[in-house]
Amino acid sequence: MPEPLPPDHFATLMAQAGISLPAAEVEDLRHAHAKLAGMLEALRKPAPKLVAEPAFTFNVGFAARPAATEK
Repeated sequence: MPEPLPPDHFATLMAQAGISLPAAEVEDLRHAHAKLAGMLEALRKPAPKLVAEPAFTFNVGFAARPAATEK
């Protein structure tokens, strides 16, 4: 997981965005930003090839036939 941005850098980003929050909320948001950056980094990696995935098939040929309805 990436390290949180330095407090002064994060404060600059907040000011540029026009966001004004209490200090405790800013600190929580700064740490949440680091976690989000880590998740985004994982999403940007190429996906594994589909060959690595198990092949699941569904075959209805063996399923029990519905009972005949009586008239």
